[in-house]
Amino acid sequence: MTQEIPDHKMLAVELSAALKDFHRALIRSEIGDDPALQNPYTVLFALIGDPRFSWMSGLSELIARLDQQVADGEFAQPDKLPALREEAAALIGEGGREPDAGFRMRHVIALQREPEVGLATGKLRKALSRIAAASR
Repeated sequence: MTQEIPDHKMLAVELSAALKDFHRALIRSEIGDDPALQNPYTVLFALIGDPRFSWMSGLSELIARLDQQVADGEFAQPDKLPALREEAAALIGEGGREPDAGFRMRHVIALQREPEVGLATGKLRKALSRIAAASR
């Protein structure tokens, strides 16, 4: 019986998709019913410059870094994925890294306010567990 070798690029793409869904859900939760933020262009400018969204900058940077590494083909070797997994896990209070307390607080508030955040968090946890299983 042969053991299946994990496709690290596929796992990285799955993590990226889960992080993007998580990010989108957090944005929607933060927007809420604010009438000034119902236009996509207004939302874009708010994401760039409004301090209400600055707590998500680490998540945005992680997604951009992960997508750049996928585009550059850096996942042919499995050594990069566990570090990115740890960084993503810390966002939701898992793993061995110290979580960003401000991000965690806003995440918990968003979980209580918007069911979509809970679903996206679950999808992210699933992607993280698949990477952990493949790294063993």
